[in-house]
Amino acid sequence: MKKLVTLILILISFYGYSNMRAYFYYAPFYYQNQGSFLETYLTVIGNSVEFKLNENNKYQSSLEVVMLFKQDGKIQEFKKYNLLSPEITDTLSLPNFIDQQRVSLKNGTYYFELSIKDNFDTLKKHIISDVITINYTNDEFEFSGIQFIESYKQTTEQNKLSKNGYDLVPYVSDFFPTNINQFIFYCELYNTNKLIGDSLNYVLIYYLENAKSKITLNDYSRLKKQKANNQHVLFGEFNIEKLPSGVYNLVIEIRDKENSILKIKKIAFTRSKPSLDKLIPEFNENEIANSFVAKYTDIDTLKEYINCTFPICDNMENVYAKTHIESNNIKNMQSYFYGFWVKRNFNNPEKAWNDYKEQVKMVNRLYSSQIRKGYETDRGRVYLQYGAPNTVTDSKHEPSAYPYEIWHYYVIKDETNKKFIFYNPQLAGNDYDLLHSDVTGEIFTKNWERVLHKRNTTLSNPDEKNTDEHYGGKAKEMFDNPR
Repeated sequence: MKKLVTLILILISFYGYSNMRAYFYYAPFYYQNQGSFLETYLTVIGNSVEFKLNENNKYQSSLEVVMLFKQDGKIQEFKKYNLLSPEITDTLSLPNFIDQQRVSLKNGTYYFELSIKDNFDTLKKHIISDVITINYTNDEFEFSGIQFIESYKQTTEQNKLSKNGYDLVPYVSDFFPTNINQFIFYCELYNTNKLIGDSLNYVLIYYLENAKSKITLNDYSRLKKQKANNQHVLFGEFNIEKLPSGVYNLVIEIRDKENSILKIKKIAFTRSKPSLDKLIPEFNENEIANSFVAKYTDIDTLKEYINCTFPICDNMENVYAKTHIESNNIKNMQSYFYGFWVKRNFNNPEKAWNDYKEQVKMVNRLYSSQIRKGYETDRGRVYLQYGAPNTVTDSKHEPSAYPYEIWHYYVIKDETNKKFIFYNPQLAGNDYDLLHSDVTGEIFTKNWERVLHKRNTTLSNPDEKNTDEHYGGKAKEMFDNPR
């Protein structure tokens, strides 16, 4: 039976006081015949350490690496070794080099120390420490750590970098600069059969999201159907050539056949892509003066117009829009607003804006409340982002349910038969909140029926399956079979 190490992947970069530069992180894994272990990854920057001639008359660096795992002041595990760089014929170009180790560890909490010393320059050394907790079980599902991968190939001869048929060269950083256009990762899932049931189907989804806004990047999303078993390997890859600068999360979800999220794991990384950062074109004063935005000279009006574009902004546009609004500079806002619509209709940006403005007027008329304008509401945002629903079911008088609306779309992007359910827990006014949707990236509430019917019922445990009978309730039927 598989056992799991429960440990959060960490990434550490460190600089010794004589400018040794290296990057280090570790991740947990479990092998049935070996038990739990930590896999450690170390990248040393070649020009930050000393190289000297060796017995082969080649230049080589030598580092002493010591790992200590202590409990109650006593060393439980110990690893000490010399790390040698590749041999080179001259020192004009000093290569970076990578080391990977595996350390078997039993359950428990450890005080971890890592020390690295340059054998050719003892001033170049560094020590880091951390607390590591390992806890594995036969009875529960868990993820392994997530390993970022620089490159991979099929294994022809077993070695330190080999896992499940591949040699995986680790990428020892959570920073992806402009010259790296492939985002590759490796993760293992243990005991999905304990979570779902032996050989039953489940859905494995992995995607990138904006770390701040939590908006899913639909262009970076993948779905796999799997059968539950003791161990599953997830080996994923995205081309991030067109991913702008920002902080993102890699998200891995396990969902059951009803599309409910059972388990989720995230890890953050940073992307730098300056060439894509200016997603909104910039224009000089003459271009702005001759454009349709020249007539917008009232700063409050222009702020309002920019605000109403948020439902259709992408991640970076959202950031730029807020920055320009906060700047309170009319010229900067005019340039941003014009560029926003040029990006959507190069030949006629004014028409694109006017068409959208009519949609905004409509959602303001339909969905505004005493505290929010229509485009700021959930219904207004969904309407502006996805267009008009194909059908709407409206219910205000079910005995135990809050007033609600079910919106049905035949198609949203590459998804079909998608629904939203909005409800009004205040029982007054026109402000409906999005309760649940089956659209990727939208709010997913597993027990939405129970929340909807809390009007006249008490939930002792909202995580329990919905076994209540709701007198006169038709929400589930209408959601599953919209009319």
